[in-house]
Amino acid sequence: MTELEQAAQILDRVKTAIETELTQAQAQRVLVRDLDSQGLFERARQRNAFNLQLAQLERDLGVALNAAGQRLGLAQLTMQDLRRAAPEATSRLEQKLAEVRDLIESLRAVDAINRRLSERAMARVRRVLGTLAPQTVAYDRRGAHQPLEPLSTACRVA
Repeated sequence: MTELEQAAQILDRVKTAIETELTQAQAQRVLVRDLDSQGLFERARQRNAFNLQLAQLERDLGVALNAAGQRLGLAQLTMQDLRRAAPEATSRLEQKLAEVRDLIESLRAVDAINRRLSERAMARVRRVLGTLAPQTVAYDRRGAHQPLEPLSTACRVA
């Protein structure tokens, strides 16, 4: 197996990992909607594991491409140089890279939606908590913010 074929296999693993993460990221909306904090913590742990896996795959890809460049006698590895040295293998790599880029863009879009949904959920929780347990605030003569002791609605009848 040549280094370029190995790089193509690594890109296949990257693609599979991103597809799996994309599916899980889309399912995260339900966790946000349900305000499932434990589920969201588990989801964050899974995302961290994905990031670590992807970083390792990127290192492996770099090693494979570097080895391919050395074997082909290329001082600097560019797609143009690879295309001249191994056109068929390079076209497969370019196709796989394009697929990975498309998946990454989809994942970015889903993450942006999830972030907006999370911000809205957090704002709603803060409003509810503010309604249930309002904090009284006063200012001193210099205009500094001074929290007051909780007020009571109970009164003393003489």
